Amino acid sequence: MPARVVGKLTEDQRSEVLQRYQAGASLGQLALAYGITEPAVRGLVVRRGVPLRRVVHTLRHEAFDELTSDACYRIGFLFADGSISYRPRHIPQISVGLAERDRAHLAKLRTFLGSTSAISAPSPTHHSCQFSVRSHQLADRLVALGRYQGPTDARLVESRDFWRGVVDGDGDGSLGLYRRSRSAPATMPQFRVVGRRHVLEEFLGFLRTQGITGLSVRPHKSIHTIGTTCGPAERIVALLYSGATVALSSRKAETAERMLAAAASSPGPNRQG
Repeated sequence: MPARVVGKLTEDQRSEVLQRYQAGASLGQLALAYGITEPAVRGLVVRRGVPLRRVVHTLRHEAFDELTSDACYRIGFLFADGSISYRPRHIPQISVGLAERDRAHLAKLRTFLGSTSAISAPSPTHHSCQFSVRSHQLADRLVALGRYQGPTDARLVESRDFWRGVVDGDGDGSLGLYRRSRSAPATMPQFRVVGRRHVLEEFLGFLRTQGITGLSVRPHKSIHTIGTTCGPAERIVALLYSGATVALSSRKAETAERMLAAAASSPGPNRQG
């Protein structure tokens, strides 16, 4: 495999791309190998007069029809980090972009959806890995469940898997152990999630059904946030992550595990809300 590059290709690299495409490599594979976008590879192939192969991608269009734990989690992830676009005379597109370090999250989502569509590599214009699929059924299902206009489907609101997906997909949210001062060890648990007001209000309702009260939704830039520390943060993390078997974000799952371990080993001040 050639050394991975980002940006413009040399003429030798362009020739390599064309040769590998004609030998059977896919547009997505070449985009990943050379650090460019899939449309850039397609454009190169077309400009050099190489016939494009017709590719029919697989996809489980019914993936969200049944609200299993796995489906609820991934729906939550897409509610937080995905987008749906409708264009006249086009099949609706569900897209999500994540930092390159989180490419594995997109790979797990692609596997769940039974998709063979490529995950594009970052480029000078798109600084994140991009994954998208086209489906009337998936797009309409997400919209019907409340992706853009509330209320969110009650079955999702009652699902801790859905809310864990929302938290894992929230790039501006966080959970972890923080220092009370520069010299102190990192022992103060903290939880924060960012999103649209009506979704966070529904999250508060879910927390209240689990005995977690006293929190509020506050403005945050152009959207809203819920944040807390110490005992309430521990209880939220335990509710969402304890014993969970489905996770796209291993980083947040590992952080949650450290928080729960710290709570179990020091039942003192941090237990108070």
